[in-house]
Amino acid sequence: MRRAFTLVELLVVIAIIGVLVALLLPAVQAAREAARRAECRNHLKQIGLALHAYHTAVRAFPPGRLRHPVAGQGRCFSAYAHLLPYLEQDALYRTINFNANPDSPPQPAIEQMLPLLLCPSDLNQKVQASSAVHNYPLNTGTTLPVSPRNPGGKQITGIFFENSAVRAADIRDGLSQTVCIAETVVSVPGEGESSPGIWSGGPTNGFVLTQGNDNSANGPELTDYLAQCLPGGRLQQTRGSRWLYGAPGHSMYNHLRTPNDPRIDCRGGLPHSTRDNYWWDRLSHNVAARSRHPGGVHVLFCDGHVGFVVDSIQLAAWQAMGSRNLGEAESTASE
Repeated sequence: MRRAFTLVELLVVIAIIGVLVALLLPAVQAAREAARRAECRNHLKQIGLALHAYHTAVRAFPPGRLRHPVAGQGRCFSAYAHLLPYLEQDALYRTINFNANPDSPPQPAIEQMLPLLLCPSDLNQKVQASSAVHNYPLNTGTTLPVSPRNPGGKQITGIFFENSAVRAADIRDGLSQTVCIAETVVSVPGEGESSPGIWSGGPTNGFVLTQGNDNSANGPELTDYLAQCLPGGRLQQTRGSRWLYGAPGHSMYNHLRTPNDPRIDCRGGLPHSTRDNYWWDRLSHNVAARSRHPGGVHVLFCDGHVGFVVDSIQLAAWQAMGSRNLGEAESTASE
């Protein structure tokens, strides 16, 4: 006579299987994240190759943000618009009308998702408000302004900014020590809002505008992060949106705070191509690098190598990596 399992034995077997699954699941998740990190790193390496191919052809890196001085016709394209032929996107490049504004339709490229510009660890990757998203913003440096014409005359210390044409020779701190591009996390529409467009003070992947900034007719310059941003204000859920368009939060970040800083990001001025010189001069931001990778962010150095920077990096070291010509000499580890 064959003896059957008792209820106790069956429960023990189920418990053992449950424990094994619980032990195995983190290992599977870790392996998947390792694969995603490797793919993200490879994307940045390909962007680095494109940057150097562009530099070879033009003898400078592409402008972080174009600015045509005619009011209402800013033509504020980002560096990625110019990099397309070097990213095997020549057909898409030919669809762009550089005599029109990138943020005013029709520009079909603004809705085109590019897998190379997406980190696989960020799952919020879909066209938002007719705009394609991306995960790799451009470094403007360690000061608030984006425009060299800012009222205070502050130097912009990064690689990409308004009408920039930075050459390798201009990066006196060293190509292997200076960051060109890092990561960002795409906004989740509606997250962190207490009412339409207003920050509730809670967690969000959006960014706030300076106090009194209506994103339309009035855009005070960001000069004091604590006073103008932390009290809250209008919330923009457009982080990582519009890779074609050169603007803070959309395709630009800086090194004023360490990676994944928990405080809110902020923008001043009005970036839109349909505005005028007064507001373009005042375009400014405090936007941190961010990623979905545990513990830090990938960064693309200007010599083309990719490193992983931990969230706990000292601010002084992070800022040294973000400036091109301030004389710092910080050693950085790379993968």
